[in-house]
Amino acid sequence: MKHELLKWLACPACAGAPFEIEVTRTTEVDAWHAHVAPGEVEREGLDLSKRKAVEILDGVLTCPACKANYPIAGGIPRLMVDGADVRPASAHTWTTFDRAEPVWERNFLSLIDPLTPGDFLGKLVLDAGCGYGRHAWLAARWGAEVVAMDSAAEAVDACRRNTMGQSGVHVVQGDIHRPPLRQSSFDLAYCLGVLHHMERARHGFRQLGGLLQTGGRLAVWMYGPRQGFATAVNRGLRVVTTRLEADQLHQLSRVVAGGLRLFSHTPYRALRPVPVLRDVVTHLPVHDHHKWPFPVVVADVYDRLRIPVTILVTGEELERWFFEERYADIEVSRRVRNNESFLGTGVRR
Repeated sequence: MKHELLKWLACPACAGAPFEIEVTRTTEVDAWHAHVAPGEVEREGLDLSKRKAVEILDGVLTCPACKANYPIAGGIPRLMVDGADVRPASAHTWTTFDRAEPVWERNFLSLIDPLTPGDFLGKLVLDAGCGYGRHAWLAARWGAEVVAMDSAAEAVDACRRNTMGQSGVHVVQGDIHRPPLRQSSFDLAYCLGVLHHMERARHGFRQLGGLLQTGGRLAVWMYGPRQGFATAVNRGLRVVTTRLEADQLHQLSRVVAGGLRLFSHTPYRALRPVPVLRDVVTHLPVHDHHKWPFPVVVADVYDRLRIPVTILVTGEELERWFFEERYADIEVSRRVRNNESFLGTGVRR
């Protein structure tokens, strides 16, 4: 955790800020003039004459208003309150990604369209439900200062590991329902593939809006109505898989991912150039993951078999969410052909 993160944090219990901090362990990381905004060269924890910044590894944050204490552990502030909505552990504990592989950037752009890399430049951005950090890493590469938040401990640990060396990423463990962040702070927030796993998805959507400045944009991607053979199989498997231990489910996920490689990804790659067969193979389950590394496919299967989907929305319903929260410039578009999903964006008034 860098000292700079403190100016965006707030107590999730009472919204008190700023925190008092007690530091017990630190390290130094490289810092460059290009990493800081003009006028911030004298900020705490930064010494540009030595090209170094202080990274806080362990300590305690104390709210001056309600006296609640929150640990900083492993470089991450753990700002969870009792009763927080902690999602089930995922397999992304083991996930890394190849930063040179263009599939990740194409995937991110396809999810957030009509947003482009230019919309991130110089902006303070919230990645709500950051998972293992590939989107946060890209957003920072496009010039954003990114706060990457997730409620799952293994997710934020993986995110920090995968974004090490990317100075513009700040990782926080927190709950979307009670976000440990200051209201009206962010220029842009995105929440991709998270709300449909939440019991109170509409409440989470509303909380994200409160974190935006006037004129800030929110982008959310959610599952629409599910259909097809793959969905029926997934529902049947979940009767068993939700009861398995983590290592047992991971082994099963490897088997399922191997089947997808053999019977979906490989036929799709081979047959999509054939005009007559192109329309057929686009209906194969999760064919669009054919370029993903095998461990990422395994982690994706694990999440599908472990983490429940609690709500499905149509495009019209998602548009109504934005309208009823008084967003402007609302746009909702369909994303996936045979298992619908929708991306909605809007500007906070």
